[in-house]
Amino acid sequence: MRKLFYEDPYLKETEARVCRIDGNKVYFNQSIFYPEGGGQPGDRGTFNGYRILDTEKDGDDIAHIFESTEDLTEGENGILSLDWGHRYAFMKRHSAQHLLSSVFFRKLGVGTLAVHLAEEHVTIELDRSSLDLAELMAVEDEASRLVRKALRIEQRDMIRSEAEALHMRRSIKVSDPDVKVVFIEGQDAVACGGVHVSSTAEIGEISYYDSEIIRGHIRTVWKVDDEAVRSRRDNLQIVKEASRILSSPPHEIVGAIASRVDEIETLKREIRALHSTIASAEAEKIQSFSVHMTELGLDELRSILTKRDGICDVLIVRCGEKKEFLYLGSDEHFKELKNVLSLRGGGRGGVYQGSYISEPELLFSSAKGVIDEFKG
Repeated sequence: MRKLFYEDPYLKETEARVCRIDGNKVYFNQSIFYPEGGGQPGDRGTFNGYRILDTEKDGDDIAHIFESTEDLTEGENGILSLDWGHRYAFMKRHSAQHLLSSVFFRKLGVGTLAVHLAEEHVTIELDRSSLDLAELMAVEDEASRLVRKALRIEQRDMIRSEAEALHMRRSIKVSDPDVKVVFIEGQDAVACGGVHVSSTAEIGEISYYDSEIIRGHIRTVWKVDDEAVRSRRDNLQIVKEASRILSSPPHEIVGAIASRVDEIETLKREIRALHSTIASAEAEKIQSFSVHMTELGLDELRSILTKRDGICDVLIVRCGEKKEFLYLGSDEHFKELKNVLSLRGGGRGGVYQGSYISEPELLFSSAKGVIDEFKG
């Protein structure tokens, strides 16, 4: 089949004939749809108005994945139309990846191990375990400079020996005798079967976004063109809003946040100390053979009461959003309480916790009667 995307990657529509239908896969005599490969997703679009959701390689052929092939027939002629916005965005992202990988190699001597082109970003996994921010910013600056130079990008078909003689930054991955090589004028040459823009100027804005360590290598994340602009503007809005909330100019935001964090941690320590004081005071009121209602968390009360000698047959009922209980006593008495009061939970060693479903006041009065019997 004729692969028109190599002859003219800017071709948005073409006539085509259905040669074969296999389930929801359709094969044409020619196509402008690039199939998934090299980190780039397959194209989507329409044929005579029928939606094409994806495109895949199938040997030397291309399978067009249709939403439905119910009314299509073999031999049918029509118009293949690309979702051009989707295709063009990935042409720019793919070209940006080539440019960035070439800068990493030429400027830092770092090779590219793997790439992925996503809807919102480009990832490049590098043959290094780490890079500092200054190095990443230097790569961003150089890539942006080369975008502004409007360097020519072209793809050439070459015999394998001719391509190998170029000593490209990356080895040739395919075993074919003929190789497609993508050139960025004066900057890069690499074997690649994808589709690309014709000038670095078309890539638009390139910006570093994030990085992570994967398989012992650093994987960098980049925003390209519209996504880079959107990310920059979103970050600007975030900084402005943070500046307003913190009443600090943008260049002092980090310091202001650090100061607020310190204040919050101090308040948390003070609150924990107050909780501990209140819990201790409340625990002093709790005696054996009693039911006690509280709004405090039960963990602090449990910690205090389990250290006291002689405490037994005490049920503490937490009211509020969480309906929880704490019982200190024998296993036999807990089983009786659990059965009579429909408690949910368990424990061991004389300490039992869980939840309840009735209203706190009703549980309190019912439990008091049962525990009074234990006392008798």
